[in-house]
Amino acid sequence: MNQRICIALLVLAALCGIAAAATDGESDAASQIAVTGITKTPETLMPGDQGFITVEITNTGDESVSIDRAKLYTSDLAVVNDNAYDTVGDIGAGNDMEFTFTVKAKAAEGIFYPSFYLDYTSAGSMRTSIPVIVDDTCPQVSLLGVPETFTGGKTEDITVLVGNPRDGELSAITITPVTDSVKSDRTSYFVGNLEKDESAEVAFAITPLEEGDLTFEISYKNGVNEHSTTVSIPMTFGTDKTSADLVVNEVAVSSSGGTATVSGDVTNAGLEEAYSVMVTVGSPAVATNPNPVAVIGALEPDDFSGFEVTYTMQGAGEVPVLVTYKDEDGNIYEETFYVSGGNAVAAADGDGETTSPQMPAGGPGGNRNPLGSMGSGFARIPVIPIILGILIIAGGLIAWKTGYLARGRDAIQARLQKKK
Repeated sequence: MNQRICIALLVLAALCGIAAAATDGESDAASQIAVTGITKTPETLMPGDQGFITVEITNTGDESVSIDRAKLYTSDLAVVNDNAYDTVGDIGAGNDMEFTFTVKAKAAEGIFYPSFYLDYTSAGSMRTSIPVIVDDTCPQVSLLGVPETFTGGKTEDITVLVGNPRDGELSAITITPVTDSVKSDRTSYFVGNLEKDESAEVAFAITPLEEGDLTFEISYKNGVNEHSTTVSIPMTFGTDKTSADLVVNEVAVSSSGGTATVSGDVTNAGLEEAYSVMVTVGSPAVATNPNPVAVIGALEPDDFSGFEVTYTMQGAGEVPVLVTYKDEDGNIYEETFYVSGGNAVAAADGDGETTSPQMPAGGPGGNRNPLGSMGSGFARIPVIPIILGILIIAGGLIAWKTGYLARGRDAIQARLQKKK
C-alpha cells in the first residue's frame, strides 16, 4: 500500500514538473513581445472627433507566440471597433503586428489614458497605457489692414491671418468671405495644411456695398473631422481720413458781355492722389462756351492747378463750383463749393459721397494757361509774355550779329545831320 502511494506521488510530481517547464517556456516566449510603436491620428482630438490609435508589437524572440486577443480599455473615450481583435493568432519570431482602434472623443477636454491589453493564449497578458489629448482650441484668426471707417463702393485690401496653435497638423484650410453686402476679388482661398505654430496670410480686395458685418469663414480638418470657425468686423461708413481732399481757393469772378468767368486753383489737401479732376458750375449757373468744363487731370497730394469756367446765370447770387474726381479704384466723387465775392465755401452736403458726375454739354478746356494745364502750379505761369520776351531778345541779337542794328543806327544819325 505504501509502495502504491509513493508511485502515485512520483507520477504527480513528474506531471507538475512537465507543466511548470511548459509554462516557463511559454512565459519566456511571451516576454519577448514588445510594443515598438504607437501612432495617433490626429495627434490631438477635439470634442466629438473621431480618431485612430495604432499599436505596433514585435516578437523579438526566437519562438512563435500565440496571442488570444487585443483590446483597448477606456471609460473616457468610445471605442468604435471594440471587438475587432477578439481573435488574433500566432506571431512568428522576428515578426511585427499592428492593431488599429477607432476611438471617438466625448465632450470633456483633458488628457486621458486608455490601456492596450494583449492576452496570450496559454496564460498572462501585457498592458500599455496610451495618453490621448482632447482639446477644443480652434485656429487663431486675425484681420489686418482694416480701416477705421469704410466707404461705399471703395475697395479695401483686407488680409486674413490664420495660425495653428494646436498640437498637430490642421489640413484642408479654406478661407471664404460669406458677407452678401460686399464684392470680393476671390470667392475663396485654399490654404492647405498648417503644422503646429505655423501661420498663413491671405489678402482679399473687399468692396462694401452697404453697412453691416464683414465675415470670413475658415473651414479646416482635424484628421478626418471637419470643422469651421468665423471672424467678423463691423463695416461702418464714414469719411476716409487718407483719401484725396480737394479744396478750391484763389477764386475770382469776372464778366464780359453776356457771360461770366469763374477762375481759381484746385488743391489736393489729402493723402492720396486724385484722378480725372474736372471743374464746372452747377445750377442756377449754366456752363457755356468757350470753357464749360476745365479738365485738370491727376493731382498728387499737396499739388494744385488753375481752372477757368465760363457760364451764364440769371440774377445775382452764389455760383456753385462743382469739382469731380476719381480714386485709384475708379470710384467717382463730387465736391461743391459756393463762390461769392471771390471766396469759395464748401457746400454743407459736399461730403465726398460717390455720385455720377453731371457734366454740361461742351468740350473740355478752360485752364488759365493757354498751353493747357500741367496738373500743377505751372498753370499760373505767364507763358505767352515770357515767349514774346524771348523772341524779342533773340531778334535783337540776330540784328546785331548781322549788322542790321549798326546800319539802322547809321541811317538814323545821317537823317539827324541833314535836318541840322
